Amino acid sequence: MNKESTIASGQLFFLIIKFEIGVDILSLPYQMHLSAKGGGWISVIIGGLLIQLIILMCWLLLRRFPSSSIYQILTQITGCWIGKALTVAYIAYYLLMGTSVLVNAYDVINRWMLQYTPRWAILALFLFSSIYLVRENLRTIARVLVLISFLIFPMMLLISYGIKQSNPLYLLPLTEAGWPRIIVGSKETLLAMFGFEFILVVFPMVEGKSTSKLKSILAANAIVVLLYCFTVFTCTTVFSPQQLELMPEPVIYLLRSIPMGTMDRVDFIFLPIWLISIFGAISGYYCVLRNKLSIQAKKSQKGGSLCCARLMLYCLFASTKRRFRAYWFHSQ
Repeated sequence: MNKESTIASGQLFFLIIKFEIGVDILSLPYQMHLSAKGGGWISVIIGGLLIQLIILMCWLLLRRFPSSSIYQILTQITGCWIGKALTVAYIAYYLLMGTSVLVNAYDVINRWMLQYTPRWAILALFLFSSIYLVRENLRTIARVLVLISFLIFPMMLLISYGIKQSNPLYLLPLTEAGWPRIIVGSKETLLAMFGFEFILVVFPMVEGKSTSKLKSILAANAIVVLLYCFTVFTCTTVFSPQQLELMPEPVIYLLRSIPMGTMDRVDFIFLPIWLISIFGAISGYYCVLRNKLSIQAKKSQKGGSLCCARLMLYCLFASTKRRFRAYWFHSQ
């Protein structure tokens, strides 16, 4: 395999962290409160353990086929026709997930920062910057995304300022919602931490032993679980249960309430950093999508990137068209 198409285990560690922290970090405390009340942080831990189990299952499969990605494994296990159908399903999944992150990021920016900026302008900036990055080889993409992953530190530092205003009594009673709802609430954590499926495509491109790859993935996921748990815990102790029910994005409300010298709105510091992080998540989904399309386009990165760009634009156009229709009929 070409050296430029491989990455180190350390790079994989940072990539998993980068891909798992996305749009849902802003709304997860609200979702956890609705389902588990004061036990929301327990739901996050349970969801994180379930993801660790899923990762272990994926590793057991990938270890049997050390030189194949999920696209080749599907064909080898299920046969040509079923394998191709499942491959198309995976391609559609990565495409829709990347576009979903893109559109959800726009919604947040439109609500909190750029209310009068045209939708197409914000989406175009995200889309074309992602296309520009995924045209490169995997090692170059990994270097850029590893650099971006360090922005998680200032994000969490800003959120940690809320500890000064926390009231742990808001957590009590921990099991107010009941253990069944706390366990069911872990589903929201599973949805928020999507991104670990990136390993299904890049696992054979990671240098090192299979066990060292597994350790990097599990360690990265554990760190993300702790960061999410800290975020949910902080927002749950800063805002009362009555307040949380009215805050779909508690993290931003938390940042707006933090006094920081002459800075009136700390969220204007947080959101640009968060946007760069979201750019990395979007690029990750389109990267694994391009990987398969490049193979289909006779291993040409340019051909794969063009196919990927066309699909991204089509999916984005379809999403915009549906929203326009929904708005039109609602206004009527």
